[in-house]
Amino acid sequence: MSDVSTYIKIFIAIFVLVNPLEGISMFLSKTANVDPDIKSKIVKKTAVSVFIVLLISLFFGKYVLTLFGIGIPSFTVAGGIIIFLIALDMVIGKSDSGEKSLPSDPNKNPEDIAVVPLAIPLLAGPGAISSIILYGSSSSGILEDVILVLIIFVVAVAVWLSLNAATKMEKALHPIGVKILTKISGLLVAAIAVELIHSGIVSLFKMS
Repeated sequence: MSDVSTYIKIFIAIFVLVNPLEGISMFLSKTANVDPDIKSKIVKKTAVSVFIVLLISLFFGKYVLTLFGIGIPSFTVAGGIIIFLIALDMVIGKSDSGEKSLPSDPNKNPEDIAVVPLAIPLLAGPGAISSIILYGSSSSGILEDVILVLIIFVVAVAVWLSLNAATKMEKALHPIGVKILTKISGLLVAAIAVELIHSGIVSLFKMS
């Protein structure tokens, strides 16, 4: 990988797979009654988590999967199932208020959703992680590693900007608008999950 156009393609691929806009509806639904300061912390923690997960995947992902004997197809299917369950929760999940939001348990930290399910597996999901692992495996020097790290950093910044914009969207949409957006996005996320599961199963059958 030495051509500038190659790095542009890699950036576009990772950006599309992470899809910073994808986390907006879940972020709004899970933080419906959360203090603005805590929301800000969740946004920062999510962006940092995405950066760290992809960074670890870049340098150690291949070895971790090999250590546990996990193939990319199996990893993709597992991630797809988890994302589908999250999507199901977005579409039909209900709480006492009629909408799924943060747990009422005082022992649970509201910021926990930043890592799971926002950063993992919704944003830094199996598609992005497996792609980063493949790109990292084909890297042939420190310079290429640095460029890949910069690409991951830019994508993480895009996640931060996207979720920051979500709080402004919430004021314009109002609670009913947020609920509608959550339901529609849940269907789209479910479709993405089914595609992941399908591609993973197809790859598994090819390998067998």
